[in-house]
Amino acid sequence: MIVLKDYTIKEQNGIYYIITSSTPNCPDCGGELKTRDSKKRKLISSDGTVDTFALRRYKCRGCGRVQMEFPDIMVPHKHYSRSAIIDTINGEQNCAAEQSTIYRWNKEKTRLVRMLLQEDGATQETSRTGGKCKYTGRFAGN
Repeated sequence: MIVLKDYTIKEQNGIYYIITSSTPNCPDCGGELKTRDSKKRKLISSDGTVDTFALRRYKCRGCGRVQMEFPDIMVPHKHYSRSAIIDTINGEQNCAAEQSTIYRWNKEKTRLVRMLLQEDGATQETSRTGGKCKYTGRFAGN
């Protein structure tokens, strides 16, 4: 899993594509990655808006593992945006999520905060741009 900080978002036919300046290296072995395919993923914002992203998957030429790249506005294994989850578990904003989902986020708060801050060491960050993406649309600043 590769979490991107430096990227641009491009919209085409209702699907958002993540554009990076370079191909990252494998987070497991440091080997060269080759583009394998892409996978569609839905992202739900705090107001309930659902957007579809096409996320690239890479295969490592060294260890053979498949890695997916995520923009920093997404959380691996979660359908809601990073900002929606953070604001909800901090009590700053109500989210359009079901009460059972919000209850689970609060129950998992410690693990989620670690994952959201990427301190668990399970993800690799590519070059930083101060946490800001180059996109000026509705995802900018998330």
